[in-house]
Amino acid sequence: MPGEKTRSMSDVYVIHSSEDGEATRIIVEFLSSHWTIWWDDTLVGDFSTVIQEKMSCTKFVVAVLSAHAIKKETVIDEMRLAKEAGVTLLPVMLDASSPPYPYGGLSRVSLAEWDETEAHADFQKIIRKISSVVPRRVPPSRPMEVLRTSLSLPAVFLSVSSHETQLVPLEAIKVLRVFGAPAVLVSAYDLWAKRRPKAAASELNAIREAGGVVIVDSGNYEASRRRSRNWTPQKFHEALQGIPHDWAYCFDVMRPSQSLKDAVTEVVDAVNRDSKATGSMVLPIVHTFREPAGYDSRQLPEVVKLVASELQPPLIAVAERELGRGLIERADTVRKIRRSLDNLPFYQPLHVLGTGNPWSIALLAAAGADSFDGLEWCRMAFDHQMHRLNHYQHFDFFTFQTELSESAVALKALESKDIGYTGKVAFHNLEYYRRYAKDLRDYAHTNRMEAFIMKIMGDGATNQISVALPGIFVR
Repeated sequence: MPGEKTRSMSDVYVIHSSEDGEATRIIVEFLSSHWTIWWDDTLVGDFSTVIQEKMSCTKFVVAVLSAHAIKKETVIDEMRLAKEAGVTLLPVMLDASSPPYPYGGLSRVSLAEWDETEAHADFQKIIRKISSVVPRRVPPSRPMEVLRTSLSLPAVFLSVSSHETQLVPLEAIKVLRVFGAPAVLVSAYDLWAKRRPKAAASELNAIREAGGVVIVDSGNYEASRRRSRNWTPQKFHEALQGIPHDWAYCFDVMRPSQSLKDAVTEVVDAVNRDSKATGSMVLPIVHTFREPAGYDSRQLPEVVKLVASELQPPLIAVAERELGRGLIERADTVRKIRRSLDNLPFYQPLHVLGTGNPWSIALLAAAGADSFDGLEWCRMAFDHQMHRLNHYQHFDFFTFQTELSESAVALKALESKDIGYTGKVAFHNLEYYRRYAKDLRDYAHTNRMEAFIMKIMGDGATNQISVALPGIFVR
């Protein structure tokens, strides 16, 4: 009606005391990237009238509390208004104090050890709690790193396998240790007690001590390629006991149910089962079912989201080969998975298994994947300038690139008479991945993935991607 006062609704109302103004300002700044926030820092008009009006049209209330705040009548009155309005109230404690009576029984978050960053685990709890009530207006963005780890995102894991590589597992692990690889994936099948080289454990420990992250894969890839039918979860558990690692992927459910509910339960049960065999975090792998015409990925986005919602793992994995036939189709599936994951109250990093090709990594990262692993580094010879893979024997034509590299390790390997041809190629490839991963992170976190793909794949491929996948570079 004409003349009626329009009331603007906020997603989140923040209560605070003046003594905690600076801490509240930082909290509001971070929350504002996800929701519309109202707090009285810019209050104009009669205090009591404005407070009641704003409280009556908000969806969630955060009370920033401290030893000062819990004694302030204005803070307690605002909390009472929230309770009377039936709005969800979340006390956020800046110190060791407790919420005032009668709010001590409410679920709360402590920021007593907060480092004033949005990525801190305790601040992420606030975001998850609000998200469970109020959907974010902006999807969560990819973090710089996985919480409580040294793993920067996007990340490229260098895989080790006994199947169709130029280096046997122990040699590959040694090369990765010498080079200082930040992320390594090894196979439980290759490192089962009866097959494990004696020096493997000490080499993996050295990688971890240097700050590297080691993931153990289930070993089903090697078992299937070798047509081994006796590789079981029990043997996988035996292997985990002797392999130094930070995380392990669960023993895959290779033939999941076509029932959405059952498919989710199968993965969660596998993670819970395998978690009993290791003191480290077990990560889920989600597969899809196969039909005569190929893999059916239609329910994959929803299964991945539901598993992530249940487990909230540091990474959740899908297999690249199951995402589609061509790279553009696979990128489209990854984009659907990311859109599904965006509905969660937290950012869920997505790992794509079996993706070491620079083109594939670039496009799937643009589509929403966060980490990758591949064996290309010990199978092929990389052209650093054209970002192409070549036959291992073609390394002769790329040695000049190694000579121009910034890696002292790669240069020394090239000149050393004690390192054979295979080792020289491996170090050449690892230097490529080092620079590639750095550039990928730089472009990804500055919203320049279109420019990165143009750099890696060229104008023609980039234009084709833009036509086939509209909006893929808008995030």
